[in-house]
Amino acid sequence: MKTKIFIILTSIIVASCGSIRPHDASNYQQDLIAPEETNSFVLAKSSIFDEPMLGIALKYDNKQYPTDIINIYIYPIDTISWEDTDEIIAIEMKDIRDEIDLAVEHGHYKARSEESIEAFNFKTGDKSYSGQKSSFMLTDKNDIEYFSNSYVFINKDKYIKFRTSFDSRATVKWNGDTAVKEILPEITVPGESEYMRNLRAEHQKEINQELIELLFQATKEPQPSP
Repeated sequence: MKTKIFIILTSIIVASCGSIRPHDASNYQQDLIAPEETNSFVLAKSSIFDEPMLGIALKYDNKQYPTDIINIYIYPIDTISWEDTDEIIAIEMKDIRDEIDLAVEHGHYKARSEESIEAFNFKTGDKSYSGQKSSFMLTDKNDIEYFSNSYVFINKDKYIKFRTSFDSRATVKWNGDTAVKEILPEITVPGESEYMRNLRAEHQKEINQELIELLFQATKEPQPSP
């Protein structure tokens, strides 16, 4: 069961507005390994967010098709456990869809088509990768259509999310599979940070306290007569 870190995270975000990135959060600049270049793609930009839950964003350019959009987001899993990776990935994929729908609602895009969702598994050398892929069409405010995909994987305590879009005027019907297969095997993410470890431990304590209070209330309630 997925237990999101809501109350603690909200209070931290409010308290950290305008502040610098916590020193005990993941050090992506030092500990993240991501390829500067692959056969087809080259790293164009990286952005580390001050809010630790947002992680880091990487932008890659396609050497042959400069209009392609290849964005990667690496950020902590917002739960205290993630043993059921299929469920965690499925829920995150739904959250991604909701984010896109919100962008449509706010006018950043005109429309999104119905998406198809499938498992996305591949092997490189002796390493296997398992995630999910969604595919859909995006229409922008100028009625230009984009072939678009989202991919979600889990590595250590991090999500690795790919968002790819391809201008239908500049390319054949395309997807981000090549980008994922070239870039993902070259990525090494930092382990769980002290910041996230403390956040999860605090949230676990709150859950335990709530369970104790529920049990205490249950013992105080009058029992039905036999």
